[in-house]
Amino acid sequence: MALSKATGFTLVVIFACIVSGANAQERHALIIGGLGGAPEQTSRIASHLENTYNALIGPLGFENEHVTVLAERAVAGSEYVHGESTAENIRAQFAELSEELTPEDELYILLFGHGSYDGEQSALNIPRRDLSGSDYAALLNDLRVRRIIWICTMSASGPFIQALSAPERIVITATRTGTQRNQTIFPEYLTEALVEPAADLDRDGSLSLKEVFQYTAEQTARHYEGEGHLATEHSLLDDNGDRQGTRVEMLGESTDGFAAGVTWLRRSQMLVGDPTLISERTTLEGQIALLKARKRELETNTYYAELETLFIALARLNERIEEEL
Repeated sequence: MALSKATGFTLVVIFACIVSGANAQERHALIIGGLGGAPEQTSRIASHLENTYNALIGPLGFENEHVTVLAERAVAGSEYVHGESTAENIRAQFAELSEELTPEDELYILLFGHGSYDGEQSALNIPRRDLSGSDYAALLNDLRVRRIIWICTMSASGPFIQALSAPERIVITATRTGTQRNQTIFPEYLTEALVEPAADLDRDGSLSLKEVFQYTAEQTARHYEGEGHLATEHSLLDDNGDRQGTRVEMLGESTDGFAAGVTWLRRSQMLVGDPTLISERTTLEGQIALLKARKRELETNTYYAELETLFIALARLNERIEEEL
C-alpha cells in the first residue's frame, strides 16, 4: 500500500492485525490529516499524524509498508507523509486497498483535523472538496475485509456513526453530535493511548481497541474537569451495527464494546505455530463478542448455555495453542 510522496493525500489511519502464516490476517494503516487553517493548527495536526505513525510502526508492530499517511500540502514533504489528502488521492488509496486487502484482514481508519457539519452529514476539512460520511461509506462498500475500524478524532464527528455503522465495523467519534464544533482534545489522548502503558487497563500486557477508547474518553473528561470547564465533546463507540453510539460511562449497560474488546492493537505474546489454530481463536473470540452483544435478545438459559459452550471451546483451543509455543 505504498504511495510516493508526489501522489498527495491527507490523514486517515487504517489498521489491520497480523497473524503468522499463509492467508493470515494482516494489519494495514491509513492515516488522513485535514487542513489546519493556521500555522499552529497545521503543526498540531502534523504532530498527531507523526505520533500515530511512529506508534504503529514502533511499539504496535505494524509493517512500515502497510502504514500510509496523507496530509495537507504544507506537511506533505515530511518524511512520514506519503501524499496530499485531497479527495482524489483518498479515493485512489481506497481503490488500492480494494485490490490489496483480503477477507481475513482488519482495516482501521483514523481522521485528524477539523470537522464540519451541514445539518445532515459531517466531513473532515481537506484540501478543495471535502468528503462526507456517506462518501466514505460508499468507498468502504468496495472493500473485502473482515472488520473495519474507523476513528474520527475531529469536531462535529458524531454523525459519522450513522453514516458508517454496519456489522463488523467499529466506529469511534470524538463528539456525540455534529453541533459539537469546538476543537477537540480527544486526539491528544488517543495518540497517548497508543503508547502509554496505563492504557492497558486490565494490566494483561495486551491493548484492545476498547481499552484505547476508554482511556482516551476518560482522560478527555478529566482534562475538562481539571480546567474547570464544561465539556464540549463527548466521544462515542459503536460496534454492534445499530447506528447508536455509546458514551464511555454507559458501556457497562450497553451491547456496544464487545467487538472492540477483542480487537487487538497489541497482544501480550507473539502468536506462533499452526495458523489454523490462531484463526480459530480469532473466530471464537468474535463469536463470544457477538453473543454478548445479543444477550438482551436471548432467553437467559439459552444465552448462558451458548456462552459456556464457546468458553469451553476457547479454553481447549488455548491449551492446544500453548502446546505449540
